Amino acid sequence: MVFFYQFLLGLICSAFVAGSAFILQWLSLSGALAAALSGTIIIALGPWFSIFLVGFFFASSGIINHLKKKNSADDLVIKGARREAIQVLANLSPSLLALIGYASFNNENYLWAFIVGIASCTADTWGSEIGILSKKAPRNLLTGKKLPAGLSGGVSLLGTIASFAGSGGIVLLLAICLWLSGQPLSLTALIWVLLLGFSGSIIDSLLGATIQVRYQCTVCHQFTEQKSHHQQPTKKVHGYALITNEAVNFLSNLAIVGIACFFPN
Repeated sequence: MVFFYQFLLGLICSAFVAGSAFILQWLSLSGALAAALSGTIIIALGPWFSIFLVGFFFASSGIINHLKKKNSADDLVIKGARREAIQVLANLSPSLLALIGYASFNNENYLWAFIVGIASCTADTWGSEIGILSKKAPRNLLTGKKLPAGLSGGVSLLGTIASFAGSGGIVLLLAICLWLSGQPLSLTALIWVLLLGFSGSIIDSLLGATIQVRYQCTVCHQFTEQKSHHQQPTKKVHGYALITNEAVNFLSNLAIVGIACFFPN
């Protein structure tokens, strides 16, 4: 019966938050539904502070996306202002799997893996959304060659700092929540969350530079993640067609959550 009430509370709270995000144009309708489902699972299965971590991820992402200036990279990448369901699930599903594992086996390693997954999502989103504003062109993580701003696989100093800050934001909020609930604070565990969350964004950039699909416009010869540019079909020049930005997000989060599962709590 307790689980039923937790589930019901999760559904009501998540529906309200997701609906608000939809009204604020942070989420599409499908994105809002996916967020509501994810939030319901998190509140039903996770500790009380779990939803605040996920809420921080969504709220900070929406605010940053709203405040950032219009950039010429907008027509080169497939990242709309509103998050779709596939984007929400690509980011959250590995963390949700870890949380289900925590609820099923009562193993705190899975709880820490869930937290690391949220830190990784936040780090990657902050790095992408803020890094695109860098006045210096990002460089390919492996080759060092310059890339158009916003294209996956590129890193910049501003984006790297933003990624670290995003992971740090989750760690700070986690520390506050643990302190408020009277739970012991493990500095070692917090540092691991910080570093692993940041590492998730690095893995994302690494996959973006190696296996993510990339196209080239036949008109302006600009690299892009879109299948059409200047109303003309683009040519695939790199990576695998199925490995889109969402696939890279999922794989990088899955990898870092999987790694975190094996770290001692």
